Amino acid sequence: MFKLIIDLPDNVLGIEASGKITATDYQSVLVPALEDKLKEIKKIRFLYVLGDAFDGFSGAAAWEDAKVGLKHLTQFDRIAVVTDVEWIQNSIKFLGFAIPGEIRVFKNGDLQKARGWITEPASAGNLTFEFLEEEGVLVLHPHGELEAADFSRIASEVDPYIENKGELKGVAIVAEHFPGWDDLSALAAHFQFVKEHRQNVKRLAIVSNDRVMSTLPFLAKHFLIKESRHFSTGKKNEALAWVSQG
Repeated sequence: MFKLIIDLPDNVLGIEASGKITATDYQSVLVPALEDKLKEIKKIRFLYVLGDAFDGFSGAAAWEDAKVGLKHLTQFDRIAVVTDVEWIQNSIKFLGFAIPGEIRVFKNGDLQKARGWITEPASAGNLTFEFLEEEGVLVLHPHGELEAADFSRIASEVDPYIENKGELKGVAIVAEHFPGWDDLSALAAHFQFVKEHRQNVKRLAIVSNDRVMSTLPFLAKHFLIKESRHFSTGKKNEALAWVSQG
């Protein structure tokens, strides 16, 4: 059976499993609780405790688990899984990179650490940004390895605008060097963000003297960005003027 963990912040859904989990447990407890959260919060955190009393999944429950994961894949900001079951630990370590948000596995004895991580304030990250709402332009300033949470923060800012206006005129990326990614989940989150937003951006400007960064407009064409250009570092204002005309 599933039991809701109630002493958590509003943006965290906590579920504790005991006994053998069935499809009915998903349909009667987890799925309604998850969908209720998502009515109020676009991105949630999920604490999933499979402790000593957990005795496995039925075949139908495993299928329900997969369906929930696929349907809500991009709506999890963080996932903390608490378990001593090795095959679950190994599966998450092997497949975790495919989940856009952050995911960590904790042993049963580290439940408090899991609770601390799932409830801590979001990292400020290494990606600062300005959203020039009147111009419909998003300006990104990466200054270190990108984290999965960076893309959740950007989406929460620009998605309401896109829903209202339909698209951004442009995005400008201003960077001294190519920043790279903190881990595989950050890489997955980046690609997911591009996939979800590429058709809502008219123009992309890359402002950098870095050789790797200068190749991004070429790559952007393959991601269906309508127009993209490279500008040297000293031409930031020119780049902003160009994307604003998108």
